[in-house]
Amino acid sequence: PQLPFRIPCKKRSKLTVAGELAKLGPLLCIHRKTFFFLFLKSFTSAVWVPVLVQQPNQLAWHHILQLGHRYTITGLSMSSLKKSGHRMFVTGVSSCLLPYCAEQVREQPLDSVWQGESTQSSSPEAAEQLSDSLQLGVEEERPGSTKESKIISYVGTVTKILNVQAGLFLLDNEVCLCLAYQQLLNSARGLRPGACVELIDVHLLQKPLVSFPFVVLGACLSSTVVLKSFSRLSTPYQPPASSGNLYLQLLFRYNLGMPLYLWMVSLLEMFEDRFSCFFGRCRLLLRSTHRNPGAAEKFLVPLMQAVVPDTEEARDIYNEILAKIHQCPLQK
Repeated sequence: PQLPFRIPCKKRSKLTVAGELAKLGPLLCIHRKTFFFLFLKSFTSAVWVPVLVQQPNQLAWHHILQLGHRYTITGLSMSSLKKSGHRMFVTGVSSCLLPYCAEQVREQPLDSVWQGESTQSSSPEAAEQLSDSLQLGVEEERPGSTKESKIISYVGTVTKILNVQAGLFLLDNEVCLCLAYQQLLNSARGLRPGACVELIDVHLLQKPLVSFPFVVLGACLSSTVVLKSFSRLSTPYQPPASSGNLYLQLLFRYNLGMPLYLWMVSLLEMFEDRFSCFFGRCRLLLRSTHRNPGAAEKFLVPLMQAVVPDTEEARDIYNEILAKIHQCPLQK
């Protein structure tokens, strides 16, 4: 997935926005640029607005923000995406994250701010308390004959690592958590057996593959994964590959849904079991580079080209994170 990071903003007064943290997106690193989205909710309605955090000195906010808490963010600019028209607030170098203080907030309709009609109250000294004039973040059902996955929340304990390279973890000995569709938080350092995780807005997929024995909870870019407590067990840390991860490369290259992804994982695991003895180390077998594909990639790519339709659209991470009507590869 590609993300244009230099979003042009017109020179306007910096804004300050106050609201309740309704959703916290994952930390993403694309083309060596790290960023995340957070969503602030109005105190009086269910409306959310997105805030893009991309300044290096502000990435630590991701580790201290707590869902349901009220915050004030200063020094924000407004921006919109050319292709989709999605509007958002963007932090600047001088932006600060502060606890919410009601005495410093003056309410103003949000639509006037989006349209550039704000007056003196749009200055950094006056916080913009969100109103319900912009309908962002409200889920609606999409029409269609295909069955869509349910979006749920879940709290469970990691009991087994099924395949760390593929982002598959077993919760409570009965539910598979798939984190392949969003980058693993902190290289999965906290996701050891015994750790407790809270999953918010994840996709529930019942039997996505006949041969797969577990119900799957899939986290997309609109899902929130919170590590509630670290493991007290002396289980070793299994680091995922930092580069050349064939599972994830093929997932994003072909924009696979969950059934095809689990099928691909089973093929790679079978290939690894049968031929790893000839390569000495599994990483040599499953390694993948742009100019030097490994044996597993040479085996699997022709199969993927035969199975995956050519009309498969590229993954649109903007729509996945920001769209009013949710769209992602885990819906069906």
